[in-house]
Amino acid sequence: MASLRHSHLLPAVAGLSALIAGPAMAASQPVSAYDFSPLPVITGTVAHYLSTPGGDIDGLILTDGTEILCSHELGLAVASLVKPGEKISARGLRGRDLPIVRAYEIEDQRGRAVEDAETISARLPVTTSGPDIVVNGTVRAPLYSLHGRLVGAVMQDYSTVHLAPAEAARLTAWLKPGQTLHAVGNGSTSALGTAIDAREIGPSMEQTIHVASAAAPVAGPFPGSAAYDEIPGGSVHP
Repeated sequence: MASLRHSHLLPAVAGLSALIAGPAMAASQPVSAYDFSPLPVITGTVAHYLSTPGGDIDGLILTDGTEILCSHELGLAVASLVKPGEKISARGLRGRDLPIVRAYEIEDQRGRAVEDAETISARLPVTTSGPDIVVNGTVRAPLYSLHGRLVGAVMQDYSTVHLAPAEAARLTAWLKPGQTLHAVGNGSTSALGTAIDAREIGPSMEQTIHVASAAAPVAGPFPGSAAYDEIPGGSVHP
């Protein structure tokens, strides 16, 4: 396997442990204005974190294959709240047909909980430089986004391969459980796991294709241009 780049976000994640390590954790965390108690509760044992190429997590995968998906902010707190092998209770919305849960509150086996307070923080973009990371093995499960879109694969060793939704949609057959997969891209590896934004992917090293980056900027006018500040439809008069 190629050299692995360590995430620069680990200090930020580690710093959260001081907030949630003790009994006063609940008072230290932001509290949502919404009442989550009517939402269904899903329980299970954490198999691993669902890590991102940027070095943080977007959720958890349970031993039964259920993906507990959460916001970036909740994910940072969850990384310090629970560890693989521990039981959790997640309060949220179940997927209609997919084994996913959109979590708004997660409680660990000691009764400590964090919830999605809908706070907004800056999320660092994925670094596009540095040594490539190679992920090679068998697909454990398709990887889904917070909105239930197919965005890659979770491997048997719980590494995650991230793809743009359009690329994942056309490569669905390669992302099914039991399929062999070889992927190369930029990303991160840490105690939270290994994740890449795939640039090359295929059923084997000899059968890879190039794919568009999941971290590619959205098409449109570049910042600073005259069209960048124009609101679509704003110049149309009745």
